[in-house]
Amino acid sequence: MAGLYIHIPFCSQFCIYCDFYSTKQTGRMESYVEALLNEIKLKKDFFRDKGIPLTTIYIGGGTPSLLSATQLSKIVSTVCEFFEISLKDIEEFTMEVNPDDVTPDYLAVIKKSGINRLSMGVQSFSDEDLKWMNRRHCSKQAIEAFHNARAAGFDNISLDLIFGFELLTMERWNSNLKKILELRPEHISSYQMSIEPKSKLGTLYEKGCYKATPDEMSYREYQLLQRTLDEAGYAQYEVSNFSLPGKEAIHNSGYWNLTPYLGLGPAAHSFDGDNRFWNCSNLNQYILQTGMGKTCSKQEKLTIKDKFNETMMLSLRKCDGLNPGLIKERFGESMFSMFEKLSAPLLKSGNLVLAEGKIKIPPEKLFLSDGIIRDLFI
Repeated sequence: MAGLYIHIPFCSQFCIYCDFYSTKQTGRMESYVEALLNEIKLKKDFFRDKGIPLTTIYIGGGTPSLLSATQLSKIVSTVCEFFEISLKDIEEFTMEVNPDDVTPDYLAVIKKSGINRLSMGVQSFSDEDLKWMNRRHCSKQAIEAFHNARAAGFDNISLDLIFGFELLTMERWNSNLKKILELRPEHISSYQMSIEPKSKLGTLYEKGCYKATPDEMSYREYQLLQRTLDEAGYAQYEVSNFSLPGKEAIHNSGYWNLTPYLGLGPAAHSFDGDNRFWNCSNLNQYILQTGMGKTCSKQEKLTIKDKFNETMMLSLRKCDGLNPGLIKERFGESMFSMFEKLSAPLLKSGNLVLAEGKIKIPPEKLFLSDGIIRDLFI
């Protein structure tokens, strides 16, 4: 199994918290799509050289729903032609959408293009929160967009919510959870707001204009999230992800399972099992380089230490944890002994548990997962 990620780096406006590479140069969309098609052709042998089938596609951003129907069709047909696949072989084809972009007509077009899963950035059902986040939509638009997606035939929809920010109260968070459960999407992702240095929020924080939410408050919100979704029949399968039975995100699970993936577009990352690759974070440079038949990517060969630490970081985000035998098989006796030594105090303290033959972070400690995992790094 392997995945393909396609980055659409355009936004009409920037969310207050976002530090992903994006640009407002929407007038260059057509030039960008042509450059993207060139990169597809340049990297057509990525999966073939590894002897692994492409099984998932994810179009993210930025704002992929700014693509026209024609542009989306060009991208999909070029992927199929040069990677020599049929869409019937793609198990999951996800596209991120903004609620205010997805009209019934647009939804019908993207459904026809082969996309079988939507990821919709709702973030909150409070218009006050959405305005502060600098989101383009309102709560009513988000609800309408969801129902329009259902009417268009999408039966696999993921909705995003954010917690852990200054405006959010427990009452409002509880209301957000109730509203998302009224819609009952197949999948829910929920992230604690982080203060990224390159974001507008990061600038406000540095100037003393934003006060970070205390971890104790964010933890209470996370506990309510876990409890509420569990009672509603959603299984937590990763730190930030919950799904109805059989509706886990296949593409994103590939990242946590360390399966190879190819990223296309500016700032996109790739992984082939031994190396990491990343494209330049500059739209104009990307268009120029691919137009000359060149890639604008850099490469790093992972050391054994890098691979070990990434295995810890990604595997232990999953609720089903890490098979210790995998450490011995992948890294040998010496590193397995080191893993046993590092994990022993965490098992003793209850920050890790051994259950069903796997080492896991217990549900009540998942909020602290970053710190727990760092204690296992070598």
